[in-house]
Amino acid sequence: RRAARRREAEPPRRNFGAAIAGAAGLGFARAANAEAGTGPKFSFFGLIPGSGTAYSENAAFGTDQSQPLYSAYGPFSPVDRPDALYKQVDNAPFYKKLIGESEKRLGKVRGYIEKKTWSEVITENTRQLYSLRKAMNGLAVGNKAAEEAKTAFYQDIEAVTLWSTRKDQAAAMAAYEKSLKDFAAYKSAVGI
Repeated sequence: RRAARRREAEPPRRNFGAAIAGAAGLGFARAANAEAGTGPKFSFFGLIPGSGTAYSENAAFGTDQSQPLYSAYGPFSPVDRPDALYKQVDNAPFYKKLIGESEKRLGKVRGYIEKKTWSEVITENTRQLYSLRKAMNGLAVGNKAAEEAKTAFYQDIEAVTLWSTRKDQAAAMAAYEKSLKDFAAYKSAVGI
């Protein structure tokens, strides 16, 4: 009987000991919160903080340590530093070039619809559409008329693709003609 009682008492003791050890482990562990604009710092397994100003091993190798950041390539490097690698550029000329290229491709769609080569219509509409959307979105920022025209154009192109998939020549041509008008409205709104 004594052995049976002893075995019955062991699981609660073991569970109590495990709970104490778990609570002690939670007390030592700290959350590793990242702070914006800071590079990696070192500590001893996250329990004992090391120097809050020194960089981790090899992080500052070959750098100017008078600067607050260890690398001009790093994600923490501010873009307003004079020696920053990333410089803000004006994408408008590039976007205008993309729109011009896409306009040439858009001009081919009428012939494809007339010949009922539906796969060509779908291919032409999807070939550069992602780049065209990015360019149109980039040029239309802050311009309400351009925003409305680009949205209408996107819907028109989607309708052309839909009617081409369904092989409805009249509906595809009507959507194509509407897309040309909305594209012209967009171009005049952004000044192309």
